[in-house]
Amino acid sequence: MIKEIYKLRVVIILAIVAVLMAATRFKYRNYQWEEPKIAIQISPTQAITPTSAPKIEVVYPLYSLLPYKGKDFLIDSYSEPLTLNVITAGNIKTITKEINKWLILNNIATESHKLIFQSP
Repeated sequence: MIKEIYKLRVVIILAIVAVLMAATRFKYRNYQWEEPKIAIQISPTQAITPTSAPKIEVVYPLYSLLPYKGKDFLIDSYSEPLTLNVITAGNIKTITKEINKWLILNNIATESHKLIFQSP
């Protein structure tokens, strides 16, 4: 008998927890909960100002130079911050080297941008 109870210890523990949850629910079935009163006041210092918004030059540093066309490729836009869309049908390795040269020429770290290649 004790060995059977020992085998079913998890079931017994879960049954005890279920009974405790049912008792708690039964106890609070007619309890009137207070509705929380939330007052949010925004002061002028908390408001978003144009100076506190992230600058587009930080997130999209090459935006003013797009679209950029090279041999066998076209960088048309950003898909996300620091992610360039490259439309190409050529060799990806040589195009990546050309794009890295262009990034260095514009004082942008080559590892900062992610390149997404697409077929035309």
